[in-house]
Amino acid sequence: MLFACIHAPDFPVQAALQGNPVEFLSRAVVVLDGPESLLKVIACNTPARAAGVAIGMTKLQAESCGVVQLHKKVEDQEDSTQTALLDCGYSFSPRLESTTPGTVIIDFTGSERLLGTAEEIGASLMRHAEACGFVVNVALAANPDAALHAARGLKGLTVIAAGNEATALARLPIEVLQPTEEILEILSHWGITDFQSLAALPEVPLTERLGQPGLHLH
Repeated sequence: MLFACIHAPDFPVQAALQGNPVEFLSRAVVVLDGPESLLKVIACNTPARAAGVAIGMTKLQAESCGVVQLHKKVEDQEDSTQTALLDCGYSFSPRLESTTPGTVIIDFTGSERLLGTAEEIGASLMRHAEACGFVVNVALAANPDAALHAARGLKGLTVIAAGNEATALARLPIEVLQPTEEILEILSHWGITDFQSLAALPEVPLTERLGQPGLHLH
C-alpha cells in the first residue's frame, strides 16, 4: 500500500495569488471574509504571521501590522485553484481524492514498479506541483491518514516507512489534527501538545471527558 498527500499550506492565500509562489513566500498576504463592515482574516501566510497577523483579526488590525497585501476571499478562485491541484495529481494517477481545499490524496498502490520508489514518486510530485505554481508539502506513507497529517505538519517531502508512523508523527502539534477550539483548549490545559502525548492518554477517560470527538482524535 502506498498513498501520497499533496498539501498546499495556507491554501486560501495561494488561491488569492493565483499561482505566484515567489509572492507567497516573500510578501505578507492575508485573505479576508465577511460583511464589508466587519471583514476578518481567515487565512494568512508565513510572512504575515511573522508580522503579527493572526486568524480572526479585523481588517483594521491586520493593516496595523505593517505592509500587508489584503485580498477578499473569492470562491471561484479557490475552486479553480483546487481543480489545478487535482490536475497535478491526475498527471500521476486516476485514483485520487479531493480531501479538503488545498489537499489531495493519491493512491499509488501497485504503481511503484512503473513510477519508481516512494522517494522518487514524492520528488516527482513536488517538482510537478511547483511547476504548476504551487508551494506544497508532499508526504508518502502506507496509509492515507499518515500521509495526510505528515503533509499538513512537516515541510517539504516526507516518506514514512510502513511501521514507522508513530515515530514519524510523534512530535507533530495537536493543531495538525484540526480539533475544535474547545477541545484544543482542554488538551492544552492538560499539557497535551503533540501526537505522542495524545496517543498516550487512556481511551476510556478521554472519551468520558471529550466524548466521541476526543476518541476520534485519539
